Amino acid sequence: MKWSFKRFTFVVIPDANGSVKRINLPAVVVILIPILFVLLILSVIYLYLLYSGNIGSISTLQTKLADSSSQYEKILADKNNNIDTLQTQVVSLSEKAQSIQKKLEEVNELETQVKNMVGLKTSDTSKKTPTGAAIEDGDPQDGGVGGEDIPVTDAEITSLLNDTLNGLAKLDPAVEEMKSRLESTKSEIAKEQAKQKKIPTIWPTDSRRITSQYGVRKDPFTGSARFHAGIDIGGSTGDPIYAAADGVVVHSGKDDAEGNNITVDHGNGIRTRYMHMSKLIAKVGDKVTKGEVIGELGSTGRSTGPHLHYEVLVNGDTTDPMAYIN
Repeated sequence: MKWSFKRFTFVVIPDANGSVKRINLPAVVVILIPILFVLLILSVIYLYLLYSGNIGSISTLQTKLADSSSQYEKILADKNNNIDTLQTQVVSLSEKAQSIQKKLEEVNELETQVKNMVGLKTSDTSKKTPTGAAIEDGDPQDGGVGGEDIPVTDAEITSLLNDTLNGLAKLDPAVEEMKSRLESTKSEIAKEQAKQKKIPTIWPTDSRRITSQYGVRKDPFTGSARFHAGIDIGGSTGDPIYAAADGVVVHSGKDDAEGNNITVDHGNGIRTRYMHMSKLIAKVGDKVTKGEVIGELGSTGRSTGPHLHYEVLVNGDTTDPMAYIN
């Protein structure tokens, strides 16, 4: 265009006394200056808007960052609480495992006591200290407990957990072993009870007054030395006479010397004899149980007064009944 080659002259008069300055500019420059100015203004506006938007974004990001930080702190606090809870549960589990172990030891002790009651052989299962003194576990509520408030370390809680798991792993076979042993003990006790029922261990009378011991004595009628094959237990006529053990009556009758008398066979070569009774209740062939009334105390036969002459025979030989009576 031709106008683009035109030139424009601008006259600048600083003041009344100053020299006039002329600026000669091409038409293109004159046109570009307003355009550049407009562009500059638009750029400033754009940058301002961009800055304003970034300010909003930064504020939003700061808010989100604060929220995230708060959530992180909450998660961290929850995590610490969970860790503390788990540690407490590990300690509780350890205490329960120790309690179960203690109960097993108490059952072992109970088994020992039961075996002792029936006369079975036992082994010492009590818990001992290195000095030999028995350890007694107490309840914290029964006494004082204390110590510093020292946080537990990861290594310590891991060690406790491993020990607890190992202890729990050993409990299952221990319980199975105990179950098997108790079954065996139950069988042994049943056999021992059956055996004890046939052993004359109880008093055959309510009275415990022995008027004559087993062995050599002066005969109450002649005063001469004679062997006494049993014990005499004084009492009142009509007092009950009890079978000293389970057995079968093999004799029930009357004799001039023994008076009314009964013989009970208990098996395994053991027999008991009851003499001078006022009344016979059990008959030959009767199966009697330990403690069953088989007659009444009296003074029949060769007797000076109401009493029971009681004998225990083993394989046909008399023995001191007091060795059997509990």
